[in-house]
Amino acid sequence: MHDFDRLVGQVYDAAVEPGRWPQVLEMLSDFLEGAATKLTFQNARTLRSEASSVRMPPEADLTYAQYYYKTNVFLPRIARLHAGTLIPVWDLLPREVYQRSEFYNDFCRPGDMCHPIGVVLANEPDMRIVFTCGRARTTSEFEPEHLDRLRRIGPHLVRAAGVRLRLSRSEIARDANAEALDRVTQGVLIVAANGDILFANRAAEALLAEADGIRTEKSRLRATVPADVAQFQRLIATAAERSDAAGGVMALARRPPRRPLSTLVAPLVVETTWFVTDRPAAIVFIADPDSAPRTAQDQLRNLYRLTPAEAAVAMAVARGEGLQAVADELDISLTTARTHLQHVFEKTETQRQAELVRLIAASGLYGRQ
Repeated sequence: MHDFDRLVGQVYDAAVEPGRWPQVLEMLSDFLEGAATKLTFQNARTLRSEASSVRMPPEADLTYAQYYYKTNVFLPRIARLHAGTLIPVWDLLPREVYQRSEFYNDFCRPGDMCHPIGVVLANEPDMRIVFTCGRARTTSEFEPEHLDRLRRIGPHLVRAAGVRLRLSRSEIARDANAEALDRVTQGVLIVAANGDILFANRAAEALLAEADGIRTEKSRLRATVPADVAQFQRLIATAAERSDAAGGVMALARRPPRRPLSTLVAPLVVETTWFVTDRPAAIVFIADPDSAPRTAQDQLRNLYRLTPAEAAVAMAVARGEGLQAVADELDISLTTARTHLQHVFEKTETQRQAELVRLIAASGLYGRQ
């Protein structure tokens, strides 16, 4: 009993100190009289999966994340199970199907995971987490006694997983340095792939309160103009999932005579550690050109040694205007506008308009007092 109480204590310690999870997995392997143990994390939206393991080959976690998660014959079945469900694997899949699979022969056998048991720790809209303990092919399968042990420790693992998930999600806002972002006068939001708002600075909250250009819909970030909704959601989803077309820029229309909001959507990279699940997230910068003081152009000039004309072109491009519209606004020819823009690219060491917009948005020039 003393050893079990110590194990439970270690599990809850790991919930608040992720660096303890490798030690806890070692203890769980001993408690269940298994070989390797691992935690599997699956993005419920993309189905991409990662594993953090002990007593498996050093490359196992990397190769699993790169390829073998696609061959895991259990994951589609586990997706239907609730948190806390014990997994005697033969209730999920016939033994012969498992042993003929690529997952068994190329991943589980070398990793001493041939006879696995496990428990579902979390099955949420964005994340699934599974604990698994395995034995080598040359060892006997787990006995009912071991399932009883897993049944005893399972509820503690589930509660610890829930605590860790809540903490890791709150750390997204903390890691983004909320206090500093509140001092930026352009809108900054951190959103999940589905648009759930995880953080909004004061400027973003003010824009959301106006509900002109952007708004909230059941706590999700949305464009207010129907024609912009699908593209804006697509930018957020691709940035959060870090796809090949991750994020981008767009103008969000507002009611006349107000000019569109200039918006940049980019991936938010959060360092992953044990049980910090790296929830897909994007960071959204929103600039209101109608509130931008003229001094922003002067600041841009000082930062990159631009001429007044070059700074005017750069700021107009950053508002999402096309080059012909920029030329018309500044009363210059299209050729002259292109020349100014090329000089801006050279001085800011950018190559495309999207890069320039990202640079200006990140500098926080819009709306700076």
